[in-house]
Amino acid sequence: MLPPFLGALLLLATAGVVALALLVAVIGALSGNRLLARRALGAGGVMVGVYVFFFGLGLLLARVTILAPGQAVSFCGLDCHLHVSVDGMQPGADLGVTVRFSSDAVRAPEHPRELQFRLLDGTGKRFAPLNEVPDRPLQAGESWTHQLHFPAAAQAAGASLLVSWKPGLDYLVPGSGNPFVQQHRRLALPPRA
Repeated sequence: MLPPFLGALLLLATAGVVALALLVAVIGALSGNRLLARRALGAGGVMVGVYVFFFGLGLLLARVTILAPGQAVSFCGLDCHLHVSVDGMQPGADLGVTVRFSSDAVRAPEHPRELQFRLLDGTGKRFAPLNEVPDRPLQAGESWTHQLHFPAAAQAAGASLLVSWKPGLDYLVPGSGNPFVQQHRRLALPPRA
């Protein structure tokens, strides 16, 4: 499976090659050079085929992995510096899940607010949190926790937390950086305190 950086490069390369192929095909068609136009479209088609192959392969190879409480999932841009783990679970009127964000970056801040959280309960139902992650950057080397609240209807037994990027261009990235693939890595919830 492609690492996030290579997946992003493949997406950018595909967009660039397809744009160039279309431009050359239009120039070929306008100048009456049909062979040039066909070859340009063929090259663009091959690049799209490579992209689709790696995109599909990433989805096919993704396996559900349940990480034990305390283990972290990592999120990558150019480097993988944003880490998310479950610190605890609290009973109450709703299901409180304490999430730890940590960064091992040297300089650049991370942005946990860009992540999407879903609780997959023991019955297979998905629940969105009732509150949001604060719009506060995670500074380089910093770690902090935040409690997410899920509806009381969520069954804690056998539940896990799904964490992925919020909807955006990341859904087009083939490989392990794709949110569809990221949702196969699940954070198990600890027993209630």
